[in-house]
Amino acid sequence: MAEIKSALELALEKAERYGKASKEDLLRDQQQEKGRQLAVQYLKGEADLGAELQKLPPEALPGARQAVKEVLLRNITLPREGEADERRLRALAGMAFAAGNPKAMARLQAEVEQIWKQFLMTRNTAYQQLKNNFQQSLQNMARAMEAQLRQKVKLEPEHLPQFQEEWRKFEGNLIDQFEPLLEERKRQMLTL
Repeated sequence: MAEIKSALELALEKAERYGKASKEDLLRDQQQEKGRQLAVQYLKGEADLGAELQKLPPEALPGARQAVKEVLLRNITLPREGEADERRLRALAGMAFAAGNPKAMARLQAEVEQIWKQFLMTRNTAYQQLKNNFQQSLQNMARAMEAQLRQKVKLEPEHLPQFQEEWRKFEGNLIDQFEPLLEERKRQMLTL
């Protein structure tokens, strides 16, 4: 039977491993932590990522760049609210500073932007089509209610539970279609 370890036991094991860590391991961890901090500051608009990376000694660059890419890639996602937000765009732009191969990174950045545009265009078109389909059936219902109530009635398709359910299904399928494309580009970016 597998033994379940407490958080304290896990922390003690980790501390023990650090005690046995070589100078190179500790230095690599420090470089990666510096890279993570730079990436977070960059995303907040508090640092010039390119300039800060250039200040690092050459031996610190590989670890720091890798950590920067990991943080930035976590922020490169499909747009959820209909348009690409500032943080997502900033993360994508920041990848150029951490790239070992700037030309290949620029190509992948353009591909990611294209995926975003295609996703948004498909999403917006489908939303409008679904809304139009529901609107037609609602007009007939609204006319019947107006005749019965003898006053103007306005029904919005977006408020119908059936509309919301259909939209959630479609959007889920759309994300399932585009997410692997984006993840593949992100894997490629991580290696540059």
